[in-house]
Amino acid sequence: MKNLLKKIAILSVVILLFGCSKDSPTSNTAACTPIPCLNGGVSKPDCGCSCPQGYTGNNCGTQITPTQIKITNIRVTKFPDAKPNGSWWDTTPSNSDADIFLTIENINSTTIWTSPTYYTDATGIGTYYYDFIPTTPIIITNFTSGYYMNIWDKDTLGPEFIDLALFNPYNTSGGFPTTKTFTNSTSTFNFTLTLSYVW
Repeated sequence: MKNLLKKIAILSVVILLFGCSKDSPTSNTAACTPIPCLNGGVSKPDCGCSCPQGYTGNNCGTQITPTQIKITNIRVTKFPDAKPNGSWWDTTPSNSDADIFLTIENINSTTIWTSPTYYTDATGIGTYYYDFIPTTPIIITNFTSGYYMNIWDKDTLGPEFIDLALFNPYNTSGGFPTTKTFTNSTSTFNFTLTLSYVW
């Protein structure tokens, strides 16, 4: 009986030592079929995808909603050059164009940002543009509702409303563009946002 147990023990050791070879194919080293990687993803040796920031999924086809979007510049390219009745925005001391500045309001009409600078005698026609650079980036965290971009004329008697546009800087299927252009429903107010994203 002892000899039988001894033989079984020796046989078990031999099988463990020589039964498996490092060259034997396993499920980890078996050939796989590569899949196409989307949105700039890079194929991995295991036939999966290494996804760039902002995307996930087997083929990087799922867009991840960012935690923040930062607005670092607002470029105004068009706004009403005159009042609805055709008169100048500023008539005192002489007829002149608007001294423009911007505000951003959330959907509840609460102002979340006011431009610290303004442009004097700005024209809303032609190829002119006006860059408003926030002192610190404007941080947007709510992407379920829109925002209002308002343009105003800075007057000595108080700001005079010029125009507005509803915008949302994020689209669930639009990728992550560094600039987005918006216009209002009457095509009288255009602006472009420069954006960065945080996940």
